[in-house]
Amino acid sequence: MNSLPIEWKQTRVGLLGLVFLGLSGVLIYTFISPEQTEKISKTEEVIIPDNVPSLSQWKLLESKLLDQPKTESSEPENYFARKYEYTNDQERLKAEIRYHKYFGSFNQFLIKDMKMPAASIFPYIRYQKGIGHYAFFEHENTTYLGSCINAKGEATVTLSQYNQNRYLHGWGLTRTFLWLIGQQDLVEYRCLWTIMSIPNSSEELDFTINIDTNDKELNETEKKLEEAWLDWYAWWKNNFPDY
Repeated sequence: MNSLPIEWKQTRVGLLGLVFLGLSGVLIYTFISPEQTEKISKTEEVIIPDNVPSLSQWKLLESKLLDQPKTESSEPENYFARKYEYTNDQERLKAEIRYHKYFGSFNQFLIKDMKMPAASIFPYIRYQKGIGHYAFFEHENTTYLGSCINAKGEATVTLSQYNQNRYLHGWGLTRTFLWLIGQQDLVEYRCLWTIMSIPNSSEELDFTINIDTNDKELNETEKKLEEAWLDWYAWWKNNFPDY
């Protein structure tokens, strides 16, 4: 058997040395400040800004924090959410943003956060490369657009899309180190669930279920929502809340 080249032996020794130093640093940090490590892992404060200024054709009227929905859980969770209202002098557009972790199901979002009857709602999903997935649906004479803006990767709607995205884009060597010292999850789970809506005029209602949804022609309300959504998505991707 041929012996390994001297250059590879030296490289291997160097890599082993870096691994040893990294593990030593983790152990030292953990022993020196275990209370700080525990505090970081359990405490999370997220700031949702009161102004998202870059929606083309829309002017911000007001924004306000949203109250946490009531749940059966005895321990309240951290809840960070805000509602925004815009106008173009003729119509109103509402947009809501909710910060979640470990939460990637659109149906669950509709039921838990929006208090909507998900079983009677028939969303159709569109996809744009570099942006991701977003869903349109009709409810009580209003057109909605909803999606999960992930901290890493593209936007998602379904749970399977969310899981696939976080495993493709939500992991890295830096995260692994921060996970070892208790500062972050091993995989990026954070999501900004967003829902935007514009009231319909009666002639624009469309409850058709399309299989090939990217070929469906959008009505005027949907086009306005999609245009606003693209601006909204770009702003939040560049201003995703820090821990």
